[in-house]
Amino acid sequence: MSNSEVVSTDPCTNEVVWRGPATSASELDAVMARARQGFAAWSALSLEERHRIARTFADLAKARRETIARLISRETGKPFWETLTEADTVAGKVEVSIRAQAERAGERVGEAAGARARLAHRPHGAVAVIGPFNFPMHLPNGHIAPALLAGNAVIFKPSEKTPASGLYLAELWREAGVPDNVLQVVIGAAEIAQALVVHPETDGVFFTGG
Repeated sequence: MSNSEVVSTDPCTNEVVWRGPATSASELDAVMARARQGFAAWSALSLEERHRIARTFADLAKARRETIARLISRETGKPFWETLTEADTVAGKVEVSIRAQAERAGERVGEAAGARARLAHRPHGAVAVIGPFNFPMHLPNGHIAPALLAGNAVIFKPSEKTPASGLYLAELWREAGVPDNVLQVVIGAAEIAQALVVHPETDGVFFTGG
C-alpha cells in the first residue's frame, strides 16, 4: 500500500478484493464542507422520515445478507457462517437504535418548582466514525445508525484493511435514501483518521477499538 493507494486483499488467498485511492488531507476539507451542507437538510427532516429511511436500509441489508457476509469473509478471512451473523446484526441495529433513541433521547416535558421544564435533544452536526477491521460493518454501523437517526451527518473512515466492506455499508444507506453528502466515506490509514479527528469541522468522534 502506497501513500496514495489502498489495496485490500483476501488474507486466505492474497486475491485483491478492492483497490483505490486514499483520501488526501486537501480532499478532506471538501468532504467536511459537503457534510456541513448535508447536515442542514438532514437534521431538518422529521424523525419519522429518518426512521423510514433507516428501516428501508434494514430491509436492504436483510435482502443482501449473503452478499454482505461474503464480502466481509473475503476481506477479513473469517468463515462464512460467522460473517452471516454479522450481516444479521447490521440489519438488526436499526430497530435497536430506534428503541434506544425513544427511551433515552425523547422529548420530556414536566413541572419543576412551579415552572414548566422541557428537555429536548439536538444532533451534534458532522461526526466521524472510525471503523475497525475485525467487524467491519457491525461495529461502525453501531455508531452510524444512531448518528443518522439523530440527524447528524457522518464521515466514515473504515479500516484500510476492509475498505470494500465499509464502502458497501455506505452504499446500502444511500440506496435507502440517505443523501450522498450526509454519509461520506474517506479511505486511508492512520493519517487520514488523525486528520479527520482533529479537523475543525468535526463535531464528534465515534470509535470502537483499542
